[in-house]
Amino acid sequence: MVERIIVTIVTVASFLIGSLIYIAFYTEGYTLFQQIAVFLVALILAVTIVSIVWVAWAGRRGMIRTWWNP
Repeated sequence: MVERIIVTIVTVASFLIGSLIYIAFYTEGYTLFQQIAVFLVALILAVTIVSIVWVAWAGRRGMIRTWWNP
């Protein structure tokens, strides 16, 4: 359980730090729309990683049930 919490914290922190550093220093020629797109792509990747970690954990413990078989 602790490993999943650590992965979540590290993923969110890496997303924030990495995307903000990239936008601040490496996207000088990008428009505001392109910078927002870079940020959103990084956000989608971070949410995907965290979701996979927690869904895999819940699935192994039988917490995921179908709506027709509660």
